[in-house]
Amino acid sequence: MQFEFKNNFIGYYKFYYKVVGKRLFLSIFLSIIVSLLDGIGLAMFMPLLQNVSDTKTNNAQSMGHLHYVTDAISSLGFPLTLGTILIVLVILFSLKGFMKFLEMNYQAKVMQFFMKRVRHKLVTDLQQISYKGFLEVDAGKIQNTFIAEVQRMSQAVKSFLSYTQALFMLLSYVGLAILANYQFAILVAISAGLTNMIYRYFYKKMKSASYEISKKGNDFNSYMIQAINYFKYLKSTNYLGKYSKKLGQVINNTELLNKRIGYYTAVTSGIKEPMILIIVAGVIYVQIHFMGGNLGSIILSLILFYRALIFLMSIQQQWQAYIQNTGAMVNVSELLHTMELHKENLGNQEFINIESNIIVENVDLSYGANKILNNIDIIIPKNNTIALVGESGSGKTTLANIIIGLISPDKGRILVDGTPLQSYDLNSYRDKIGYISQDSVIFNDDIYNNITFWSDKTEKNLKRFWEVVEMTSLKSFIAGQANKELTRLGDNGILISGGQKQRISIA
Repeated sequence: MQFEFKNNFIGYYKFYYKVVGKRLFLSIFLSIIVSLLDGIGLAMFMPLLQNVSDTKTNNAQSMGHLHYVTDAISSLGFPLTLGTILIVLVILFSLKGFMKFLEMNYQAKVMQFFMKRVRHKLVTDLQQISYKGFLEVDAGKIQNTFIAEVQRMSQAVKSFLSYTQALFMLLSYVGLAILANYQFAILVAISAGLTNMIYRYFYKKMKSASYEISKKGNDFNSYMIQAINYFKYLKSTNYLGKYSKKLGQVINNTELLNKRIGYYTAVTSGIKEPMILIIVAGVIYVQIHFMGGNLGSIILSLILFYRALIFLMSIQQQWQAYIQNTGAMVNVSELLHTMELHKENLGNQEFINIESNIIVENVDLSYGANKILNNIDIIIPKNNTIALVGESGSGKTTLANIIIGLISPDKGRILVDGTPLQSYDLNSYRDKIGYISQDSVIFNDDIYNNITFWSDKTEKNLKRFWEVVEMTSLKSFIAGQANKELTRLGDNGILISGGQKQRISIA
């Protein structure tokens, strides 16, 4: 599934349909049913008013083509008395309330389904990206996208579904208003459409600011990761103050963009209702004085159009909220595309164990113009220990990364028992690898989970855990902790010494 879209309404719609499928259609259908029930219910207020005031105005004149609703009630043998009309109103609005519940509940399910797919897609693609590809992606962008941008995308989805809901509600009410008085409805619709051109200018400005906010978010997260990772160094050298200035600059630039979006939002919110009132007042005046319209049908059409205009304002508000978060969609899509581009190729052959040896054959590797490894040949027999000795930067770690399948050489190959390494399913190969780096990998969790990698606390696993603790001389250290093996180690093992981190990493 590709998370790509064209930057327009149709492009967004196709994108969401690609993710949630026919669920989007059902959500829209429920919105249409709700609006039709509400519109017909409002139309019933006209005969109600006539009945209360004892006015004998012809329904065909006062209700336009919507008189077919009252005609249908009469044809069923129910006279249009006050009691009948009130019962019909109660039934219609009760049914509308039930359908509204179904609509809102289903919309929440669609949004939850969408976000679940996006989050799972991000996690899956991160798992499948190659190590070389990972090095080309900024860590701040990954963190910002997985946390802040996904949350903003969630708001975008909510706004888009609300926008779509309001759009079809608007179209339904406009359709009913046209049935009541087509001249009045068409004039208002044309006028409202012309005013929408004003909003497009502000939406374009907000979309641009949204993209910039996403970029600043990537920068801020990148700086924050480095500040946390190197806090000890920055604090001890008093460089934290200087580094904080970089964070401050990003914060100031981001808030300026938020301020700009707030300004555009204030402008569009302030002019909505006055513009709508001017449109309605002008159209009523023109139709009464120049087109000879029926006041009863105009009032009914106005009631329906008033409901439509409420949803027109809702459309503008939801689209505005959506535009403010489209930058997050672009950011998520770009990261997914990058991770797909650098997806690791895994072989099909399952790796069981080494029977004979590992052979490094004519291996070359360069980083840009800098050649790190040149025509390397090594044979590593089974059950043997080898050491790679050389100056810093001579390629020792790079060669180790090639042997464990993290990096593919520019030239040459790695053979495991005579089979090229890339023929194996690299995940099954790595299942057999123990890796202790210069910087010990310690998770912000307890000792047991760090050593067992969150294995269940079965009798077998606990026995193996304490055997390994004994082998790595960690027993006395664990015994001295108040919470024993459940002692938490802090971010990157900040709560324990460097030697203890190494032992836990070895364990």
